[in-house]
Amino acid sequence: MMKIPMQKGFTLIEIAIVFIIIAVLLSYTFMPLRAQLETANIKKAHAKLVEIEEALYGFAIANNRLPCPSVPGNAGLSNPEDPTGTATPHCNSSAAIGGYIGFVPSSSLGLKGEVNCDGLLMDPWGHPYMYSISNSNDSGSGDFVVFEGIKDAGGPTGVTPDIKVCNDLTANCTAGGGIASTTKAVAVIFSMGTRQRANSGREDENAGEGGTVPSTCGLPAYKIGNDAQYYAAQRIESGNNQFDDILIWISPNILYSKLLQAGHLLQ
Repeated sequence: MMKIPMQKGFTLIEIAIVFIIIAVLLSYTFMPLRAQLETANIKKAHAKLVEIEEALYGFAIANNRLPCPSVPGNAGLSNPEDPTGTATPHCNSSAAIGGYIGFVPSSSLGLKGEVNCDGLLMDPWGHPYMYSISNSNDSGSGDFVVFEGIKDAGGPTGVTPDIKVCNDLTANCTAGGGIASTTKAVAVIFSMGTRQRANSGREDENAGEGGTVPSTCGLPAYKIGNDAQYYAAQRIESGNNQFDDILIWISPNILYSKLLQAGHLLQ
């Protein structure tokens, strides 16, 4: 009678080695995919910020002023003290920091996009787009958020916006620092990028040093800034003070130019 030879199976060690090899090969596949996804998210965020900027110019042309920031639970609407923009204070003090620091008023600007349960327009990483407006005013008349306040300011020779956009954190974006390398801005719009890093003073300068603003629907509180100083630079991926915020700003001169082209600011 012929004996059938016994077939030898794989040992647990051999199976484990196979799984390790597969895992290594998959990691090489997924790493480029993650990088591609991050690059796509960066492009989407930047494109949305440009769209928000254009919407702000359109709002200014239509309303002779810029909108105040929105706040959680306000359905993405601008948060003025008075709907006509003529009262003082000009932005509601119940907003994040004195009314002038908060979130993009996407509903007032007519913007499409994903919003969370607080009514805030979200970036590709699930953070709300931030928006701050200059708090400068000329005795309550020449102000960027007051009806015809930009015209009353007298153009570029009138009210100077108080927002500073810095590219040197230690020298120019701290209290009492110089302003040689800063840009004056009427407003800033930014995304906080992939995540808010606890060790990054650069990111805290934009959102973090002001503490948090509570959600109205049970989400984690939102980080917020507390002054008119902002940091803008290229991404820093390694080392201390990593930075991935994407920030753009409205130049007062471009704003005046667009309003002049639309027939505003004329005496």
